[in-house]
Amino acid sequence: MNKVKLSVAEIIELAKQAKDRGIDPNLPSSKPGVIDRAEREEWEYEIAPSRGGKNGVKKVYTLPSYVIEELSQKGLLHLLDKGDAAPVAPRRKQSAPRPVAVGVPDSMRSMVAEYDDWAAEQDTGTIVPVRYHVNVFGSAGNGYIFNESLETQAMWFRASFFDVLGVKPEKCFCTRVKGDSMYPTLIDRGTVLWQMQDRYTVEGIYLFRQVEELRIKRLQRVNAHTFRIISDNRDMFPVETLDLREMQDYEFEIYGKYLWDCAIRP
Repeated sequence: MNKVKLSVAEIIELAKQAKDRGIDPNLPSSKPGVIDRAEREEWEYEIAPSRGGKNGVKKVYTLPSYVIEELSQKGLLHLLDKGDAAPVAPRRKQSAPRPVAVGVPDSMRSMVAEYDDWAAEQDTGTIVPVRYHVNVFGSAGNGYIFNESLETQAMWFRASFFDVLGVKPEKCFCTRVKGDSMYPTLIDRGTVLWQMQDRYTVEGIYLFRQVEELRIKRLQRVNAHTFRIISDNRDMFPVETLDLREMQDYEFEIYGKYLWDCAIRP
């Protein structure tokens, strides 16, 4: 086989295609991983122009013979069978040129036109999913009936985001907001990232169940058995008092503490 020359994005794609087939190609699947191995093993490379690469260029590596041999032993050579040392084709379908970006500043139109190339160069190995319960609406209003039938998708974040927060992504989840009692802090139909938490620690915004209502409110402890339930939109929603002595233990349950939110703001 002729020399196989692949960019970082194409090596990552090769690794992903192999893993999709249930085979470990022993290749890195992230940009830092590819660069680290290539530097440690002193892979040959050349500089090629790239609209999406750093400074308009990218490194194209020549896969060493021992890497090719390992791919052959694992029955993965067909992933490289693209003719005369052609690179592995990315899974992204080739798209027609993007139309003129209406409403985009002139100086930024090239960003729109070159988006696909730029996106293909990005390192997806540094993002992590968080469970997003898309049909769970915590009420920032007068109360929303809790629905235990979860429809869960993934919401993606940079791993470094959780390093800054000091929490692990597996201990976080997202829900929607319904109502405007927490305005302007939280917006109706917005999304909130929660840290899983089963008890009150400090004053803050919590997701909790009160009997059968799933609520999003600011909790403030008064004493060992009493909370003030506070809405940030105080002109419309008065402060409530919750006395746990008047409830059964199973009628009040905390699920999470506020970390971050996003919404379309007026």
